[in-house]
Amino acid sequence: MSTEVASAIIAPPSTILAVDDSATNLQVLVRTLSGSGHRILAARDGLTALEIARKVQPDLMLLDVMMPSLDGFEVCRRIKSEPATRDTVVIFLSARGEVSDKVSGLELGAIDYITKPIQAEEVLARVAVHLSRLHLERSLRQSRDRLDHELASAATMQRLLLPMAIPAHPLVRFGTYYQTSRHAGGDYYDVLPLGPDRFGILLVDVSGHGAPAAIVMAMIRAVVHAYPGVADDPPALLNYINRHFRFLWDTPMYATALYGILDAARRTLRVSSAGHPLPLIRRDRHVSTLAVETAMCVLWDEIRDIPCVEHPLEPHDTIAFYTDGITDRQAADGTMFDLDRLNDALTRAGGAPADIVASIIRELDTFAGGQEPDDDQTLLIVGLGG
Repeated sequence: MSTEVASAIIAPPSTILAVDDSATNLQVLVRTLSGSGHRILAARDGLTALEIARKVQPDLMLLDVMMPSLDGFEVCRRIKSEPATRDTVVIFLSARGEVSDKVSGLELGAIDYITKPIQAEEVLARVAVHLSRLHLERSLRQSRDRLDHELASAATMQRLLLPMAIPAHPLVRFGTYYQTSRHAGGDYYDVLPLGPDRFGILLVDVSGHGAPAAIVMAMIRAVVHAYPGVADDPPALLNYINRHFRFLWDTPMYATALYGILDAARRTLRVSSAGHPLPLIRRDRHVSTLAVETAMCVLWDEIRDIPCVEHPLEPHDTIAFYTDGITDRQAADGTMFDLDRLNDALTRAGGAPADIVASIIRELDTFAGGQEPDDDQTLLIVGLGG
């Protein structure tokens, strides 16, 4: 940036600490900065500069390099090592123009280097540029923090839309896991009591992440709970959801959905899928996929025929419902957890459904190795008693 352009920048009022062991140089600095609208402080040595910085926390420091006792490099190192002052912008001043000195200063966290004898216009220009950048970064950080707070609040509200308590039954137990990729998300699950022995099991995965997906997720939940009568027909419920979102059919938004009717007394599961991953069943420590011909996703277009298949169940069967955020979870090298690993994890997991969920998620997190998920994750385990 040219001096002419930089000097036209007006930085917000700030606190500047000028540090130089030469009284003459310090006077020139203070005179140069006077009238700029900033609060100007001065120090003749490194120790005094540190004391002032710790007390006042200046926005910017013009710091002489060559000073007795405590030179500018050491002052900068200490400033940048302390949480209260690490954001202070440091501009070094030195009569030496050695490249090695400039590199050393920048490595310590300084942002610029001005060679003495100083030129007033250059000092004002660089101070204005760096202060403007500092205040812009602070403003962006504050905006980001406000947005994070709002998203966190939205995520808290969204979790209230999930089942507060899963229905209890002597022959059926449930375990659940729900985690959004970042605050609010588009996954939704529900367990609907349909009678003494029947449950409706719903999983929905809205495309995308964040606020748009979360809004559609909330709307789907409202539509499901407004379903007239008993939701005991999987194709009918999926079509009911789809038609309520006709206004989204011409948009890029879509959702996968799966709805099943679990009859604990008859030991059957009737299930329909609209583009959603099919549930897994573990029987005698062998895991397989429950075969269902899937229809196209909801929120896209009219769905004419949604297949529905009834599967007989046996005592001690374990059924896993999930969204693809589980199988698509990635390790640092980009490898996905995939369906085979989920099958293996389900095969190894023991105990009640809640224990099985915990075991699978431990394996998932170990596989990811600290890599943050880029999709929402939902896992629902159903265990049948004897």
